[in-house]
This record gives sequence, structure tokens and C-alpha cells, in this order.
Amino acid sequence: MKDSQFKVVIAGGGTGGHIIPAIAVADEIVSRGGHVRFIGTKGRIEERLVPLAGYGIDFTKVKPLTGGGIGRKISGAASIPLSLARSRTLLKKLSPDFVLGVGGYVAGPVVMAARLMGIKTAFLEQNAIIGLTNKLLKPFVQRAFVSYESSLQEFRGDVAIYTGNPVKKSILEAAALKKEQAKDGHKKKKINILVMGGSQGAGSIDEKVPKAIALAEVAKQVKVLHQGKEDNMEAVAAAYKEGKIDAVVTTFIDDTAKAFLNADFIIARSGATTVSELTVMGLPAIFLPYPWHKDNQQYKNAIPMMENGAAVVLDEKTTGIDELRDAISRFVNKNDVLEKAAAASANIGKPDAAKKIADEIIRLIG
Repeated sequence: MKDSQFKVVIAGGGTGGHIIPAIAVADEIVSRGGHVRFIGTKGRIEERLVPLAGYGIDFTKVKPLTGGGIGRKISGAASIPLSLARSRTLLKKLSPDFVLGVGGYVAGPVVMAARLMGIKTAFLEQNAIIGLTNKLLKPFVQRAFVSYESSLQEFRGDVAIYTGNPVKKSILEAAALKKEQAKDGHKKKKINILVMGGSQGAGSIDEKVPKAIALAEVAKQVKVLHQGKEDNMEAVAAAYKEGKIDAVVTTFIDDTAKAFLNADFIIARSGATTVSELTVMGLPAIFLPYPWHKDNQQYKNAIPMMENGAAVVLDEKTTGIDELRDAISRFVNKNDVLEKAAAASANIGKPDAAKKIADEIIRLIG
């Protein structure tokens, strides 16, 4: 295919969980000679991340259908015809061969408009629970790329393909390096624990983890890299110091691939991107899923790792310091437990997710 014959539009955004896998797919499509352009909304994370990745992006106005009460839902529903018209105008200008929705409310009208225009379409669902936009798009797509095998039951026929959730190139490169280090018998003097509360931090993780590590009496055996909320950093640093724990505390990790490469296990939320990256890296985890989501989404994201012995999953609403202490102690003090959990994590990783999605998009374009 010539570049001019192979144009893909990727629509969606709002969170890194939508955009990071989308960029991984875009990279794979471009490596096959394709051209990719994004459609998003102003003021959301895609406005920053997409240009940083080297891709062009167009913006359209779309009102969300969720949040803000009944008035916002009515307003969002009433705006659908205008959103479809805007999307149609944009797609006529871009003239793509294929449109991929990656979640977020902007994906809805763009994918719908594409299907009504006769353009082939698909969506990517990163989470174990299908989001509202993708639920609405089910009748409008030729393919649904799902990150969890359990999601296949939500679809009829062969519409859905279990691909896993795509991860960025730097993670794939770090995973390959980690395997090489393992072959070389690379040994560390201490167990490296990576603590991450997500892009916005997590107050409960900031509060509980330093105390749990201190109570586990493993201070001399571990090194900690802790990413947390800016408002909590002083207290977190003080807690590690009090427990005589070797720790670096920061509000942002600019190279997550390097942090994963250096880590032996992670304590974190279980967002879709985190779970997919950890399994590609072969990293075990202690998960404290975000407990306030109405669909219990993060807990369900963590289930495959938990069921395969790659993760311990704790309920933040009921978990005390003792449960967290015991989980940390097992990973630090029992090498066979940590090694088996790492192998289990790697066993369920999907490093070829972006390739599978690109393969199918190219096949559908023909």
C-alpha cells in the first residue's frame, strides 16, 4: 500500500489510559507505511501527548453524556446531531480509510459519523468493563479490540478480538532488556519497590505504604521509589525517614519504563495501562484498586493477575496496615514467591497487542 492509500484516524482521549495505547497502535501502523492523524478535544490530555508523540491532531467539540446530573445528560444527548455534523465535516477533510475509537466521549460521534459515511470502523476497549462510549458504538463497528478475554462475551459473532492492551515502545524495549538481565543472572543487593498512586497520586497509598514497610521490618532489604500526591510529599518523606527506609519520593516519574526496569515489584492502583504494562514487563504487584468507581472497574482489571498468582489485590475500604504489611513481607522475604509471581505476570502479558490491532486494521482496509 502507498501512504496515500492507507490513512487511519484515531479518535478519543480524555485520559492517559485512552491515549497511551492509541499512540502505541499509531506507531505500529506508521511502521507498516500508514499515515495516522488523531481527533480529540481541546484542553484534554491528548492535546499534549499526541503532538509529543509526533502526530497531528484535529479538535472537535463534543458534550459528554455522563456526570453533572440529568441536565448535563439532556444537553449531551441534544448535541449529538451537531457533533455528528462536525465529525462528518472533519472526516470529509481527512478522508481516512479507517477510523479507530479509543474511548472518551469524543470517540462516539466520530466513529458513528465514519460508519454512516461508509468508512470502516473499530474501537479499542482498554478496561475489563466496557465504557459507555464503546457500549454505544457496538452497533457501529466492524471490530472491537478488547484487552480482557472476559469481554468477548459482550459481543455477538466474531466482532470482538482479544488482543490485549497495547503498550508504548519504551515498555517493550525495557521488557526485552529485563529478560536479558535475567539471562545474565543480574542480581540486586536490595529488593526495589516501586510505589505509584497514578497520574494524580493516591492519598491512601501515600499514607499506608511507608507505615506498612516499616512494620514489615524489611527496611534494610529494600529500596523504594515512591510517586505520590504533591500535597503529601513532605509527610511521605518523613514517614520513610522515621522508618529508616531508603526511599526516593517524587510527584512525577518521567521515565516509567526505566522505573519498571529497576523494580522488583510494584504497589499501585490497577488502571488498565498499569496492568498491561506490568504484565509485559513481568512485574508482580500489590494492587489497591480505586474503590469508588461505580463498576468496580479497577478491581476487575486486576482479576487476571490475581487469579494467575501475579498480584495481591487489597480492598482499600477494608484493608488495614497489617494486610499490606503481610503482602510486602511475603514478596521481600520469600524469593520463590516473588519469582513465581514475576513469571506468572510475564505469562499473561500481551506484548504484541498493537501488532494484532494493526494487522486487523490493514486486513479490513484490504
